Amino acid sequence: MTGILKDGQVMVEDEKEANRLHNKGFFGEPLSGGGLELDLHEAIYLLEAERLEIEDEEGGPISKEAILERTSEERFMKEYLPYKDMRLRGYVLKKASDPASYRVFPRGGGPGQTPSKYWLCTHSEKGVFDIKEILDAEHQISNLDKTMLTAVVDEEGDVTYYKFSTIDLNGSVERFDEKKLEATMYGDRCMIDENFEGLLDSNFYGFEDNGVLRLSSYETLYLKENEIMAVKDIETEKYLTSKELKEKYTEDSEGFELKYEIYEDLRRRGLIPKTGFKYGTPFRAYADDPDGIHAEYIIQPVGEDRKYRWYEVSRAVRVAHSVRKDFLFAYAGEEDVEYLKIKRETP
Repeated sequence: MTGILKDGQVMVEDEKEANRLHNKGFFGEPLSGGGLELDLHEAIYLLEAERLEIEDEEGGPISKEAILERTSEERFMKEYLPYKDMRLRGYVLKKASDPASYRVFPRGGGPGQTPSKYWLCTHSEKGVFDIKEILDAEHQISNLDKTMLTAVVDEEGDVTYYKFSTIDLNGSVERFDEKKLEATMYGDRCMIDENFEGLLDSNFYGFEDNGVLRLSSYETLYLKENEIMAVKDIETEKYLTSKELKEKYTEDSEGFELKYEIYEDLRRRGLIPKTGFKYGTPFRAYADDPDGIHAEYIIQPVGEDRKYRWYEVSRAVRVAHSVRKDFLFAYAGEEDVEYLKIKRETP
């Protein structure tokens, strides 16, 4: 079977051969006067499978390498390798509009027969993970009532798939709202030495150590801002304002304001944030009593200007999977916080 390369497309002019290709695999788009138009991904896939030979308009043979010379090889392979992999898995793929590269139809289905199963976005390991770009894509695709699947091609040509979804986090822990407590600040550590049982037992703030409740910086500022606790500096014997506490923590801890914004949002939603240091993130979070369940989430706060590499995403997802937790990016946008769940997927 022969196709002719014209203007970045490959034309199969023999009507019988064109019909066979389209009917057995939904390759290409039928032409009104007969024949079939293949995009370059389809054509190279068929060329590699030895189901198609490609010629130029003068009848000279064209190799895969010659075709790649006419396009951006890195961009082409970023899209072609996922196309090839999904085809080998039994899926039919068709070009999609931005932000996706392909519409993916279920095994045994195809255009005009079944709805698409995924909208597939493609990335290279060399590329940058842009949280805003990913969230915008997820919103657009979910608004079409489709599932977003992301393929990342590594340096060795292997393809890894991820499923992205925004989730509305909600926990069952109610706000602690008893009388104001007294806390003492020692250096950068805050502690309460009496009447903290409700704070610890019902709302799971801090940890008890020799009859004293020790609080993290996030817990201290949150309780102070919500007028649940007064904080006295042991050295100056003065009570600290919320502004003074925030300035102190911001100076001592890089990225504190962003992380505190996420901590505050999680508490508002009824979840219990604790340190995620063992998992390589600022927070792990519980939706209920930490003494009765494991943390469901590992959470990485991220601002609009922060760009990650894809290997960082891969590492975080693998760690979360190994400890049976969901990995979430917490994106602090201009209006609210969005939580993006990332999970490795096998199509």
